[in-house]
Amino acid sequence: MLAAEVPGLQLVRIDKSNIKNLRLLNASILPIHYTAKFYQNVLQNPDLSRLALWNEKYVGMVCCKIDSDVLYIMTLGCLVLYRRKKIGTSLFNFVLELSRAKNCRAIHLHVHSSNDEAVQFYEKFGFSVKETIENYYRYLKPTTGLFLERSMISNCDEKDSMPENPEAVSAIPGK
Repeated sequence: MLAAEVPGLQLVRIDKSNIKNLRLLNASILPIHYTAKFYQNVLQNPDLSRLALWNEKYVGMVCCKIDSDVLYIMTLGCLVLYRRKKIGTSLFNFVLELSRAKNCRAIHLHVHSSNDEAVQFYEKFGFSVKETIENYYRYLKPTTGLFLERSMISNCDEKDSMPENPEAVSAIPGK
């Protein structure tokens, strides 16, 4: 499902005029502080990130980076009040389109071990937990992170369709 198929939803590029909205969303959804370097990287690579603007309100975000032939989801999240409205699915579909356009062989991300909703969300789209990493999140309790992967090489088309009742969740438990 493309963003245009969700009434009132636009996925907009992140630039200097709206980077503060990304900062606010990250602070509201994710329990991790992102440095100025993170935001500079987002501004230097505008094709790899989007803000979800729903009925003129910023409600979600996705920020990615590409290393060789792997797309890494740095952040993906949606404000709690706007979940279960297919916003997270639209953000993830942006990731899928981007990974195909860049000929990526896989998509990777990390999720806090206590965030079962995020793991379920990503599993609906063909991700699997590949590794459990102790002390990945130094300032969270528990500190354990999960490394998830989705291959883009094999026939993954059956996982591309939108799951029934998708939920937009952050990669790390939100507030």
